[in-house]
Amino acid sequence: MIYIVIGLSCICIILTARYCYLQRSIKSAVKQMIEIEQKPEQNRQLKGIIVSRELEQLFCKINELYQNRQQERIIYMKRETQIRSEIENISHDLRTPLTSIIGYVDLIEDVQTTSMERDEYLKIIKKRARVLQGFIHDFYELSRMEGENYPIDLTSIMVQDSLSDVIVAYYHEFEKKQIHVEIILEEKPCFIIADQIQFNRILNNIIQNALKYASHTFIVKQIRKEEECILLFQNDKNQMREENLKLIFDRFYTGDLTRNNQNTGLGLTISKLLTEKMKGSIRAYLEGDLFTIELIWKA
Repeated sequence: MIYIVIGLSCICIILTARYCYLQRSIKSAVKQMIEIEQKPEQNRQLKGIIVSRELEQLFCKINELYQNRQQERIIYMKRETQIRSEIENISHDLRTPLTSIIGYVDLIEDVQTTSMERDEYLKIIKKRARVLQGFIHDFYELSRMEGENYPIDLTSIMVQDSLSDVIVAYYHEFEKKQIHVEIILEEKPCFIIADQIQFNRILNNIIQNALKYASHTFIVKQIRKEEECILLFQNDKNQMREENLKLIFDRFYTGDLTRNNQNTGLGLTISKLLTEKMKGSIRAYLEGDLFTIELIWKA
């Protein structure tokens, strides 16, 4: 009988000790969770709590939740920072031409302004107003393109004809800037499935980008490789660096940090959106002294 009593006593002592240890561990976990909730930015997790396999699994799941929440918080903060930056860029892009317009309107209203000066100021106002109109149009189009119902009318397009037509339209601008243009197209026609209007828009945006940043060279190549039609647009890399390449297609990114070149930084963003909507791909890279934008379509 005495052995039974001793055995039961030992069991009670063990259970009591385990219960106390369990209580202490749970209190420690609750304390840590309160501290984590008070300072979520520190990215802390529950530590040093090993009671049983089941509770250990529970705390591991809680830590996974904390980790996922932290990742969501980081994404949210990055997006919030990006939105603030985009708002600043939009404000700057709209404010610059608008301020100029208001300034010239004030000059026109000045009684000392001559008739000839008024005519000159009106021309400048019209030019600035068109720049402002272009900015607003780009902002509007970008918001439409990011939606799922943006209209795309797919048809068969001969790439060489589209390239030639668009490049010819900019011939005088390249000549004015003394930029040497080299066009290398295959003789065999290459056809792709795309929206003709939107495909031309992509080409226009890429060429306009080259006009802004090229100093003396612009090369256009079209080659067919297996079942793909590849278009290469190359110009002098100038100040372009490898670390800038990941930003090329970001909204409002522009090589001119002062944003004084009347460029919203949306041209290549729009080109990427349109290309992907039409099942093509686009990327940018540096090759020697040349900055290259590559378009790939299934042929």
